[in-house]
Amino acid sequence: MNGTTKASTSGMFAKRLRSAAVSGSLLLLAATAGAFSAGPQDGRTNAPGETNCTACHATFPLNSGTGSLAITNLPAAYTPGQNYLLNVSLQDPAAQRWGFELTLLDQAGVSAGTLAAVDVTVQISTGGPFGRTYAKHTSSGNFLGQTGGASWLVSWTAPAAGAGDLRLYIAGNAANGSFDNTGDRIYATNFPIPESTATDAPPLATADLRQNRPNPFNPRTEIAFDLARDGRVALTVHALDGRRVATLVDGLLGAGPHRADWDGRDDAGQGVASGTYVYRLTTAEGSVVRRMTLLR
Repeated sequence: MNGTTKASTSGMFAKRLRSAAVSGSLLLLAATAGAFSAGPQDGRTNAPGETNCTACHATFPLNSGTGSLAITNLPAAYTPGQNYLLNVSLQDPAAQRWGFELTLLDQAGVSAGTLAAVDVTVQISTGGPFGRTYAKHTSSGNFLGQTGGASWLVSWTAPAAGAGDLRLYIAGNAANGSFDNTGDRIYATNFPIPESTATDAPPLATADLRQNRPNPFNPRTEIAFDLARDGRVALTVHALDGRRVATLVDGLLGAGPHRADWDGRDDAGQGVASGTYVYRLTTAEGSVVRRMTLLR
């Protein structure tokens, strides 16, 4: 083989290596974007010792957009053992893909209470640098193409008495939907949640609340639930902002299986708009929540 042939062969080999490297980089970028769209890495809530999503989405500084990140239904002071339905709300006028991650920590920086998903838009994971527990969006919960804002529901059961004052840390990603990590706005905030000093805190709920059937529904759906013991029960329907829409059950019931229907009307007998609603079963032991969708 002469020198010209060797040089030509070497050049072709180098081009192939460069092409393979570029392809590998593109595949890695695609895999990374896909992984984050299915939920961020653990440890991105901006809590002590953690980073936030600007570690990857670095186009803009933290909290530099015109949007907002908030949680409604957060108690001013938590009752030990009580279940709370937290509504995460992220808004930004320029975004069309959405994500979040939150954690609740005690004063030692350890996860406090129990986080649970209400539906398929939220997942729970444990990991990161401190082994904390997180609630965050799933791939179906990034709401691609949805403009204006997005919201998620997270169930949190407060820890037992004596855990002390807590703090909730949360970060949100208002993304532009480009499937990469550029041009996205990242928001982060935190909220103190002191422990209630009340002495009559109820223990953890034990009632079993089933998913309504059918779901989605129009015009009527059935909600089934089981009670472990006799007692006073309330079954209520709420809008996503926590406002009560309808009361389906409010009174004494015996232990065992029960059913209630909802016809999509509020307590005044007026039909409510299409959308997602939360139904809550409350007993002396606490409360359980699920979500349902009305389609007119």
